[in-house]
Amino acid sequence: MSQHLTPDDLVDMFGANAAEAAAIAADMSIYDFEFTPFDQMARDAAMLNVLKRIDGFQQVGAHRAGIWRMAWEDVATRYRESGGQPASLEPHFIGGTPIVRLRGNYAQPVDPRFELNFFRVLRAWLFRRFITPEVRVVHEFGAGSGYNMVALAGMRPDLQLYCWDWAETAVDLVRQVRVDHNLPLASGRFDFFDPAPNMELEADSVVFTFCALEQVGARFNTFIDWLVTQRPRLGIHTEPVEEFYDDQDLFDYMALKYHRHRGYLTGLQPHLASLAAAGKAVIHHQRRLGLGSLFHEGFNLLVWSPTGLAPTGLSESSSAV
Repeated sequence: MSQHLTPDDLVDMFGANAAEAAAIAADMSIYDFEFTPFDQMARDAAMLNVLKRIDGFQQVGAHRAGIWRMAWEDVATRYRESGGQPASLEPHFIGGTPIVRLRGNYAQPVDPRFELNFFRVLRAWLFRRFITPEVRVVHEFGAGSGYNMVALAGMRPDLQLYCWDWAETAVDLVRQVRVDHNLPLASGRFDFFDPAPNMELEADSVVFTFCALEQVGARFNTFIDWLVTQRPRLGIHTEPVEEFYDDQDLFDYMALKYHRHRGYLTGLQPHLASLAAAGKAVIHHQRRLGLGSLFHEGFNLLVWSPTGLAPTGLSESSSAV
């Protein structure tokens, strides 16, 4: 029997509050969030499918920089062929599987863009919740085509937005989008493994990564420690978080096996916890959202700030794993 994700579901999944429910409902209203949860037979078949395919995936890392250059060149081609439509900037890897992981089970959505639409609603909530009026500058690292900052520009045209990526093809594409649509976007090359020593972030800035740190495996320390010295207002990471899985639960173990085989992000959550214990950071919000592709859950939240800053309304920590 089919079901629907409701605004109350997303309020709970995001860790939002009741006052934010109306805006979440409005964002959801333009999408179809109908799905059919799997029964035991379908669940077993999905797990077998995952097990058979896991070993065929390549590991991520710096050695795949050339692949990312080509991937963003493909998006640039699609953008040009669309006549410069912003919607063409969205990458195909979001919502790349017809079956999704949803709150502890597999599910078959009616709309094949279910995962992408969920991400769109999540992203809008993140922008409203964490980009407060005091914020003047937002940086996205691993920004790719700039599709997230283009969405933010539509919500907050008063902001200065920066898109950083290690692929020159992505940097060039964002520059073209800025010219085509007269957006407050700047772009440049950035290497997570070797941040530019002369680069300085503004004290009133917010930093985002969206499924970008997943590519660095255990080599996130250089970037995070650089952020500690740069002291932005907030760091917001929407990433797969290995530590949120329960390796004693079969459904979770399947995703964990895939996550580790790919070499995805590992250790970020405990690293931030250790920084907080040492008085170097404050964790404001950490949450497993419970939504992902057939193979794993790429959307989880870690929101933190270096100590010495007190972002308005974010003094308390919220956690749910």
